Amino acid sequence: MSGPTSGGRGDKMTVLSISDIKKTFGGIVALDGVSIDIEDGVTYAIIGSNGAGKTTLFNCITGYHRPDSGSIVFEGADIVGERPHDIARKGIRRTFQEVNVFDELTVAENITLASYTVDPYEVMSTLDLLDISDKYTDELTLFERKRVALGLAMDGRLLLLDEIFSGLNPSEKPEMKEYLGEIGEEKILVLIEHDIETAFELSDQVIVLHRGRVLGKGTHEEITNNDEIREKYLGERTI
Repeated sequence: MSGPTSGGRGDKMTVLSISDIKKTFGGIVALDGVSIDIEDGVTYAIIGSNGAGKTTLFNCITGYHRPDSGSIVFEGADIVGERPHDIARKGIRRTFQEVNVFDELTVAENITLASYTVDPYEVMSTLDLLDISDKYTDELTLFERKRVALGLAMDGRLLLLDEIFSGLNPSEKPEMKEYLGEIGEEKILVLIEHDIETAFELSDQVIVLHRGRVLGKGTHEEITNNDEIREKYLGERTI
């Protein structure tokens, strides 16, 4: 396999190339020919209505679902058909809509278990988890649990974050944005986000999914000025 290819904007390199991915569940078409390139040094937000295929796309990338057809190439190798833990070790990590941590372990044990190439102490320091490192995760607040879940994803090059802000109160969201801003300086972030304002604030590029297809992708200005996206998705939403 060849290595990553040029992303077409300056010296950006394509790290993940998704080509014509299709996925159905019975008679329901979840993904209908999705093609996306993810480049190094760029933060992405994926937006779209419920049922647009956002989480299904994450599941296909990370091996939880096998696409019916198409390819997913990460750092030059097609990863379709590989197991989730093998994909994670290659450098693609994720969070889930429902916080997925090990409640029978402490915070420190959670982070250590998931850290192969990064220092668990540094991960906990970045996410302000050191003061609660000896607590079991079922004793934590939702915000603390989300930070642990984010810590479990830190030992990767590409981080897929599924509704990381969901359930947080207004005082917690700015803190999470700060964490992501710091992490995004070293990692490639792809966020599924329902709040348009948050999605635009955190990302360089926005991908809009609609009924399993890519309705549009580009900068914030390109997305907001796209008549089809305005008609089918943005509508009267505040931007």
